[in-house]
Amino acid sequence: MPEISAPQTTDPTPFVELIVKHERALLRYIRSMVPRIEDAEEVWQSSAIVLWEKFAEYDATRDFLPWAQRFAYFEALKFRRSKARDRMFFSEDVMQTVAETHVASREILERRMQALQGCLQKLTDTDLNLLRSRYESEMTIGDLAKKCNTTAKSLYRKLDRIRDRLARCVRVHAQLADD
Repeated sequence: MPEISAPQTTDPTPFVELIVKHERALLRYIRSMVPRIEDAEEVWQSSAIVLWEKFAEYDATRDFLPWAQRFAYFEALKFRRSKARDRMFFSEDVMQTVAETHVASREILERRMQALQGCLQKLTDTDLNLLRSRYESEMTIGDLAKKCNTTAKSLYRKLDRIRDRLARCVRVHAQLADD
C-alpha cells in the first residue's frame, strides 16, 4: 500500500466529513466499473488515499462527488490495467461509458431516493415494520413468517404488494419532480 502524504491542510475534518457523506455513492460508482466487490473495495481504498493527497486542490465551491468520481475513475482504470489479462474486467471504452452513464443517472437516482423516502413515510407502521424486519435483519422469510403467525407464501404476497405500492408511489413522485 502506498504511503499517504498529508495535504497542505492539517485539519482532516472537512475531508472526513465529505468522504463519509459520499462513501456509499463513490463505492457504487466504483462497483459499476469493477465487477468483484473485493476489487472494488481495493479501488475504493486507493481512491481515498489519492483524494486525501489531492484534497488541498479541491475547490469547496464545487460539488465534491463529481470531483471524487474523477479520481475514482482513474484509480479503477489503473486497477484494470494491472489486471488486464483477467477476462472479468471491462475494456477501457466500456469503463468510460459506464462511468459516464453512472454520472448522468445520478440526478435521477437522487430524485428516486427522495421519492422513496417520502413514500416510505406514507406506509402504515405495520407495513414499514414488516419491510424493516425483512431487509434490516438476518431473518429468513420462514422465520419472519413464524414471527408474524403466517405462512411464507402469504408473507411473500404481502411484501410484493408493499413493494408494488412503493414502486408506483416512487414513479409518481419522481415524475412530478421532473415537471
